Amino acid sequence: METIIAIALALFLTQTPKEEVVVNENTTTVYNASDTRKSDIIHTDLEVSFDWAKQYLNGTATIQAKPYFHASNTLVLHAKGFDVHSVMMDNKDLKYSYDDFFLTIILDKEYTRDEDYTLVVKYTAKPNELNVKGSQAISDAKGLYFINPEGEGDVPQQIWTQGETEASSCWFPTIDSPNERMTQNTAITVQDKFTTLSNGLMVKSTKNSDGTRTDFWEQKLAHVPYLAMMAVGEFNITKDKWNDIDVDYYLEDDYHAYAKSVFGRTPQMLEYFSDILGVAYPWEKYAQIVVRGFVSGAMENTTAVIHGDFVQMTDRELLDDHQDDIIAHELFHHWFGNLVTCESWANLPLNESFATYGEYMWREEGFNRMSADMHLDGDLRSYLRESQNKKVDMIRFNYEDKEDMFDSHSYAKGGRILHMLRNYLGDDAFYSGLEKYLNDNAFSTVEIHQLRISMEEVCGEDLNWFFNQWFLAAGHPVLVFDYDTLNGQQLVNIEQIQESDIVYRLPIQVDIYVNGAPTRHAINMIEKKQQFAFEISGPVTNVIVDAEQMLLAEIFDEKPDAWWLAQLDAPLYIDQKSAILNISDELFEQGVEKALSHNFWGVRRLALIRAAKHPGDFSAKVYELAQNDKKTKVKALAIDYLAQSENKDNYLAFYEENISSRSYAVAGSSLSALSLINSDKSMEYASTLEKEAMNDLESSISDVYASFGGAEKQSYFEAKMSNASNYDLYYLSDQFVTFMKNQELEVTLKAMPVLEQIAIDATSWMVYVSKMRLKNMKEHFVSVKKTNKDQVLSPQIDEVILRIDTLLK
Repeated sequence: METIIAIALALFLTQTPKEEVVVNENTTTVYNASDTRKSDIIHTDLEVSFDWAKQYLNGTATIQAKPYFHASNTLVLHAKGFDVHSVMMDNKDLKYSYDDFFLTIILDKEYTRDEDYTLVVKYTAKPNELNVKGSQAISDAKGLYFINPEGEGDVPQQIWTQGETEASSCWFPTIDSPNERMTQNTAITVQDKFTTLSNGLMVKSTKNSDGTRTDFWEQKLAHVPYLAMMAVGEFNITKDKWNDIDVDYYLEDDYHAYAKSVFGRTPQMLEYFSDILGVAYPWEKYAQIVVRGFVSGAMENTTAVIHGDFVQMTDRELLDDHQDDIIAHELFHHWFGNLVTCESWANLPLNESFATYGEYMWREEGFNRMSADMHLDGDLRSYLRESQNKKVDMIRFNYEDKEDMFDSHSYAKGGRILHMLRNYLGDDAFYSGLEKYLNDNAFSTVEIHQLRISMEEVCGEDLNWFFNQWFLAAGHPVLVFDYDTLNGQQLVNIEQIQESDIVYRLPIQVDIYVNGAPTRHAINMIEKKQQFAFEISGPVTNVIVDAEQMLLAEIFDEKPDAWWLAQLDAPLYIDQKSAILNISDELFEQGVEKALSHNFWGVRRLALIRAAKHPGDFSAKVYELAQNDKKTKVKALAIDYLAQSENKDNYLAFYEENISSRSYAVAGSSLSALSLINSDKSMEYASTLEKEAMNDLESSISDVYASFGGAEKQSYFEAKMSNASNYDLYYLSDQFVTFMKNQELEVTLKAMPVLEQIAIDATSWMVYVSKMRLKNMKEHFVSVKKTNKDQVLSPQIDEVILRIDTLLK
């Protein structure tokens, strides 16, 4: 009885309970404290092998641990869904209890914080038998994944892990918390044909007598359990170097030839980030592996990043796009997240906001500021979309589920906040502050105040106002700019109209253009409504408030139309975007030549989008872009413009010629353009190109089949959707709905189970999308039933509507 009580008490004390904080008599919110540290894992040795048929991992975990502070005779480990076979110390059995989530072990004696001990857990992990859920960013949480375990068909056999947030404990026992840190060795036994990857360095590899091989990986530097990883499969390794560090790329054999084209800028990123942060890349190696069916975009596992298979690209795909953003993001995590880790999920922006801003930093260095600012603008739009339905503090302990932290606040908004901090402090102070933060907190966990303190110690200024305003409060400013000229002064009126009670302090810069030449002025807005006056020496041709275009805000800029036209000469991407979007149709005609000829492709793209909505005809200039632009995405958009123009038939030969373009974007736009003129010919081309098509061309083929294909094309959609990622399924399911609506009613009814199965199998945000598709089809069937005179199929329609209603509940 005493043993049972001890186990129960240890389990209770080790779990950090959610504390309810009363806000008022009608409302409560949950406070998620940082996990209380009762024990500390120093080192973990793992020995693992696999039962592919059952999709089990057979493991032995040798754990060196000690009490964190108070003396203890228990160790409580997270261990989800295991069969625990034994727990031993010095070859003697220890008493334990296990409830499918926590393994509570009674040690052989009470240990102090100065004494460590080592115990051995033998277990079987059964990830597919777990009942767990993921998040918007990480669509599943069972930790360990077997891909095509039977080894049949075209999909490769693979095993891989995903530990964030707390899923490493689905494949080995540990203290699965972001404020735990350990060193680790992993011995992986597999069939000799397979390649393995894990954290740290492979120190040896031994062939066994049964046709298997055991690879021994050693992670000497301490890291957090959620960053532990393992991958098994048939991969071709491309070797690279940065200084004396191995930089390796693991891809399927078909993509091996393109490894350097996809990942080859990684050594430059390592050099740049190490240099600008003043802290050299701190880990033993840097490997990147691409796996099938990954449940997240990518994961920054220490020294061994896992990427989803969308990162694998051929030379044709690389003509249209690159994957530098996600590569830079995961690499930057090795400083922010891996070297210095958020102590709790409430502080997740200390990981994800930095990694997101790492994307901006690399674009600025590796491409140009125009490209970086365009990317940052995408982050702003992502956050603003989310903020329509979700306004939460950046650092928040009151989340309902830790997975809720993985949102556009932690990522996109946080990156924008760091950009504002950099602009306020200046590059020297900002990067010096980051260097201090990293050095002071290396191999440890942090909360937001440690970042603030590091910045304050460098710049000498109290920054509570900035951190309180941006990291510790919800929302953002909504600003209105308007202008007057009076007595030789240019007046700039700024009003904050957001609904919140917060009055934002906004230190920004204003450029006053006189006769086309700018003069910069620094201002500091500290009230809801302020007027700023600037002496002028001549006619004002434009005013740009927030001249560095760095504010995280919704902005309504009420400047005269002539100023918008003049702004097409301004230097930054957002200057150009704002001008193109706000200029009147009349003056846009004057500026379109300049906008369509801009030296940055993103501006030319914006100009094409605006031109497509303009009543005028710019076909001659756009045709030049379609023929000669060096950026394939601009060429493709130019073809889209021509296809919607009144004289689209004049370019028929041009469309056909470009269907054979090596650029999937150009070929896809050309096929779509042809389909608007000659649907039969577009169907012929689609059938010819179907096997080789990818990305935009594949999407265009699906559009052609959806619009013009007969019942025989149902098998095409079924095959595509059966192996599609959620991202691809979003578009394919929409095209399949169009396809079904264009068929005879009997064919549509027979095709419906395919769409229903998508809804049944949906995960993450595809649950919502699949319901949208079902609602769309329900509306279609209701309409058909009302308008269709032939009532023969009415019972079948009623049955399908009933099934849809059941799935929508």
